[in-house]
Amino acid sequence: MILNRTIAWNFSKSLLYSVLLFAFVIQMGHLFDRLEVFTKNAVPLKVIAAYLVSMLPLWLMQALPVCTLIAGVIVIGNMSISGELFCLRSSGIPSRIVLKPLFAVGILLTILTFVVGDWVMPKTTSYARSLYRSYVDRVGIQKPVWEDVVVLASNRRRISAKRLDLGSGSMEDVTVEEFGDRLSLRQTLTAKKAEWNAQNGWTFYDGVVRLFSKEGDEIVEEEEYAAARIEIQEKPGDLVPSQVLPEELSTNELKRYIQKIESLGISPLKERVQYHLKIAFPFTHLLVLTIGLPIAFKATPAGGGRGRKSFGRMRTLALALAVTFSYYIFITLGQALGESRRMPPFLGVWIANFVFLAAGIHFLRKID
Repeated sequence: MILNRTIAWNFSKSLLYSVLLFAFVIQMGHLFDRLEVFTKNAVPLKVIAAYLVSMLPLWLMQALPVCTLIAGVIVIGNMSISGELFCLRSSGIPSRIVLKPLFAVGILLTILTFVVGDWVMPKTTSYARSLYRSYVDRVGIQKPVWEDVVVLASNRRRISAKRLDLGSGSMEDVTVEEFGDRLSLRQTLTAKKAEWNAQNGWTFYDGVVRLFSKEGDEIVEEEEYAAARIEIQEKPGDLVPSQVLPEELSTNELKRYIQKIESLGISPLKERVQYHLKIAFPFTHLLVLTIGLPIAFKATPAGGGRGRKSFGRMRTLALALAVTFSYYIFITLGQALGESRRMPPFLGVWIANFVFLAAGIHFLRKID
């Protein structure tokens, strides 16, 4: 118990320092990134402070697994440098006893991440973005240009555009998805540009129309066009995005939002991917520890490394970042495969967890 408490306490201290450092860096980076926008729109300082503080839970939830692994690897490195790890191994204490309190804290972090991500983060993120929309986007004044628009339209359509200009009544990099009775994708239209006028409605330029099979998983016909018209009821002002983002919703709220989209006859594929991501992501703490700690342990003299100098601070940081970012790459790739219909949403999101769990179990078995 003394050993467990000591290791857990040292781990918690290193974790707290890492979180505070990351919080400061993230806040300053975002402030400098948006400083010109805040200044141009004359946003009051108290509003800027409230926005940054309210967005902090979202940013920390994304960065916390990095802090977790950095703290764990630092603890192992410090125990090696001080000779504690060598004494424990010489006394016959197996490695799993040393790693046990680290994984216990990892389990608590997993639970904390899910609770904060499901209850606290949606409220604070929604509040922060409402401040941004009010003081920067000036929604009440009808902002003339919108970026990355995604809206649900009539006749079971989803319209997305890289840019929507209300002044000229035009869109750029447009995709119009049309769904059938069983939520299967029936047709997609892509265009470099679309223009609207009161007489003819929407005209799309330089794009491709694709027709899909009855199941919606195979292209049966594809045709390029220079100009095409589709009867879309929505005017440019009707395409201003009003829906909340997945990170502004709890798990239950997102589930109800998916049901609402389904009731409109539109496939909620991207929303389903985000739903599974909300459940899968909190396990990141355990997965990066499962792989990172055995590697860090082996890098120490007591674990079979080449000496204390081989376990430097820079090596520690590089190891932690490499393992965590590898997980992020896997989960981002799986998310893209799920949203592109190449994998079911559940498998696309959870495949990173399955791969890292299998690799972690392999490393843990060989640690002694």
